[in-house]
Amino acid sequence: MPTDWSHLMHAYGPAVDVPQLFEQVADPERARDAWHELWSCLCHQGTVYPASFAALPVLAEIAADHRQYNCQQAIALASRIVVGEEQLHEAGYVRAHYPDEISALHRVTQQALTEQPFDGSGYDYLNPLEALLAFEGIAVWSDALLPDLRDVRCPSCSHRVAIDFYLRPPGARPVNARSRVRRLNPKESTATDVHPTAPADLPPLAARLYRLAIEAEQFVAAEHLTYLFGRATCPDCGNEFSVPEQIEAFVP
Repeated sequence: MPTDWSHLMHAYGPAVDVPQLFEQVADPERARDAWHELWSCLCHQGTVYPASFAALPVLAEIAADHRQYNCQQAIALASRIVVGEEQLHEAGYVRAHYPDEISALHRVTQQALTEQPFDGSGYDYLNPLEALLAFEGIAVWSDALLPDLRDVRCPSCSHRVAIDFYLRPPGARPVNARSRVRRLNPKESTATDVHPTAPADLPPLAARLYRLAIEAEQFVAAEHLTYLFGRATCPDCGNEFSVPEQIEAFVP
């Protein structure tokens, strides 16, 4: 049964313009503007809408077409919609209602991750890795692989600290190797570092992602994963803790 877009809402009202935008992505001269509009309508600043989920079958079709730019955009937008499902539905809604589409998107994403050469560099490889995890229904890490300022709590003293994963620009050493971890809103606080985990010691999920990055020769992304799944020293109490465990456990 055809989708009645007029009965579905997106960020700006009834989603009557969505079919036309999807038609425009097939035109190389209009594709970028059309994708910009689709992102704005269907995943506005991370917010999803009823029309967002109805768009998943179309996004799966576009991704399967293998036109590189459109494929990348379709995978990325679909994955962000999946990550945002609990804004409107219970966890698992998308996989239950769109199993074929999610399976197709997962397959295309795997292909994109293993193609040689990968179209991108630096941290770019982390985007389809997040998408892969989104389509697998893996919580937290489907929205936590990219470099960012991550808030966690020290499990020993319960102080809230921020870990800055921006301090290692692609191919460069940190400007200050001991300034990754700081207490939030400090008057005076000793900065500490994150200690990477050796590849052989990565937990199973991280080891799989690391292996994919290495096989794709995406060494910057691979190194970033060793820090993201590393250990940090609390700047307040001096105790060491697991970074991924505290990212998974963090409650503001």
